[in-house]
Amino acid sequence: MISSAYSPPGRLRLQDFDLLQRHFRREIKHLLPVPASPAFWCRKWEGRIPDDLGHFGEDDRIRLDALTSAEQPGRINGEVLIPLPLEDGEQVAVLLRDIDPALSEKMADEWLRELRGNILGSLERVRNDFIHPETGMYSSRLLRECIARVPTGPRALFFIGAMHRRVPATTGLLNIAQTARLLEASTPGPVFYLGGNIYGILQEATTRSQALVFARKLLGRLKRQGFQRVNIGIAVHDDKRMPAGRTSLYDACWRALETAESRGPFSLCETSVLGEREMHPLAKPPPDRARLMQRAWAGVEKFGLLLYRLEGEPPEQELSLHDALRHSTGEQFTVVPLSRSETFVVLPGMSAARAEAYGKELKRRLVDRFGDAQVALGIACWPCLDMPKIETAINCRRALMHGSFFGRGSATVFDHISLNVSGDHCFDEGDFRQAVRDYQTGLRMAPEDINLMNSLGVALAELNRHRQAIQLFDSVLERESGNFMALVNKGFALRMLGYKDEAIACFERVSRRKKFPASPVFSDISLQLAHLYCLDGRYRKALLLLEKLERVNADKQGFHLYRLLGEAYAETGQDAKGMAALQRAVRLNPQDARSLSTLGELYARAGQGNDIALSLCAKALAIDDKPWKYWYRLALVRADAGDLAGSAGAIRESLRRNGRDVANLLLAGRIYLEQGASGKARAMYNRVLKLVPEHHEAIRALRELSGGIKKKTG
Repeated sequence: MISSAYSPPGRLRLQDFDLLQRHFRREIKHLLPVPASPAFWCRKWEGRIPDDLGHFGEDDRIRLDALTSAEQPGRINGEVLIPLPLEDGEQVAVLLRDIDPALSEKMADEWLRELRGNILGSLERVRNDFIHPETGMYSSRLLRECIARVPTGPRALFFIGAMHRRVPATTGLLNIAQTARLLEASTPGPVFYLGGNIYGILQEATTRSQALVFARKLLGRLKRQGFQRVNIGIAVHDDKRMPAGRTSLYDACWRALETAESRGPFSLCETSVLGEREMHPLAKPPPDRARLMQRAWAGVEKFGLLLYRLEGEPPEQELSLHDALRHSTGEQFTVVPLSRSETFVVLPGMSAARAEAYGKELKRRLVDRFGDAQVALGIACWPCLDMPKIETAINCRRALMHGSFFGRGSATVFDHISLNVSGDHCFDEGDFRQAVRDYQTGLRMAPEDINLMNSLGVALAELNRHRQAIQLFDSVLERESGNFMALVNKGFALRMLGYKDEAIACFERVSRRKKFPASPVFSDISLQLAHLYCLDGRYRKALLLLEKLERVNADKQGFHLYRLLGEAYAETGQDAKGMAALQRAVRLNPQDARSLSTLGELYARAGQGNDIALSLCAKALAIDDKPWKYWYRLALVRADAGDLAGSAGAIRESLRRNGRDVANLLLAGRIYLEQGASGKARAMYNRVLKLVPEHHEAIRALRELSGGIKKKTG
């Protein structure tokens, strides 16, 4: 059963009028027998009135809403209004402006109603040209057009490769559609389908830092949803990072996704790290420069290496940094320029202490030469652990990165903190494997450093090495039993391993901390803990967290919050609140099987129509037929509707998936009893008593069965 799980090409959605507005206007003009300027109105656009409707005042907008809701063509301020129904129950009005008043008056109501049908059909056909036919999602053709439409201004493009565990071919398309709906529920922008398991998201007015934050949150969310692999490529356009004519945003993002895929099962990559690799803050020196340095340190037992960086523009008449250093050192040491602003100085035979002292003295000599331009210095020495000599050049860069925290013009010696800083940089870029290497090296230099232990644990968790991560978090907690981030990170790792009770205990310790309500992890931890409470049947405890979370920042949690709220309300007998929460969840993610199934049960319990309840339960199973609970709810709704044969078939499927749930067995007993299959009913109740020996309902049912048999015998 695939068809009900999709939004097939056809019905218009509100988002279509944002993305396809230019095409829709052109199509409407072709349909009209007279010249006109089409414009669009929807009450959901109240906060952003289209420019071509700016002349409407507040009273006009109230009338617009009323006429749009009437579903019949009408007129406002001399303009023809044609309402169009949308898929989600909303209405959009087409306003035909600049029509000759005399011609407008001749447009009969019957002709306008016919025009309304023609416009609706034509716009649906236009939409279908930009929709993937099998999934109903926006196509890559439309994505390319959206990118080209506004060539300037800050925006970010994301390509997401999200793969479920291997599934039969018949359910592969269902998984694709479910993933797209989950992405739509997690982002305000449209989601595009690029083929295979790849999706695109385009966000306007988004900076690089905002894009990285969004991508990391999305990566974590999809990981917790059970995906086997998630890779995200990011391309940011801010008029600096993507110069015109150099490469398209689309192609750049594709390259970033390919790099992310090479970094591990859960990783991301942003394009700025791929362009000029020699400009990367941790770049190796070019081969010709590396050879100059290698000649200088060849055959020595130890050496120091200095990397000077000019921060700011020096006066035009001054010497270059390279010339200034050569002048200061004379012929004593090898000076190797990398660029106008960066230069290495090799100090053969020098110890770490002497190299630091010499480097700082040399830096002091440069200060007067470059005016307002600051000179930063990174210092590293060899031997260092078992690192190759050329790694010393990168260690100088790590020291410079470390020194940036102290302000411009700092002189910093490479140490374990430098590795923590460089590891954090790699982690933020999505290169988790390199981050692990940096953190591990840092721990070799400082085995007791708690920050490095925590950082390494988080990076290992991103690579799905959760058991190793937990060992590190435990090491932190042995040294600092109340370490907040170690508790948080350990809880997430336990959650990913499926250790429910241990994860709950960890998150509860976090939630009892005084700083928890004001911490940046408050929402995420609250949602995760509530989810685990629901899995454990502790719905009242879950509600305490979820209701508080709804008061604080419901908008940021959206679908995930309301799905859990609906489930918790349903399980605590608050059906009206449960229905309201689940209806919001379904509006945000129409393809969420869990919300649909639970909502179907609540409709049945409230007596609000068996047909609606049955359709919701059936749709949930069309999307995902694996969970026993969905079959149980279908059996329950069918039984209440008097469909005994259908309910018996559904309960058999439910029992096949879970034959040890008491509610499942009790419902099976009830259905078999109503069918007159007393032997099967007795078997179900006996199975309940094996699980719960004192179960009153099962004991009463067996007594009634025995009494009925005695009466027949008598």
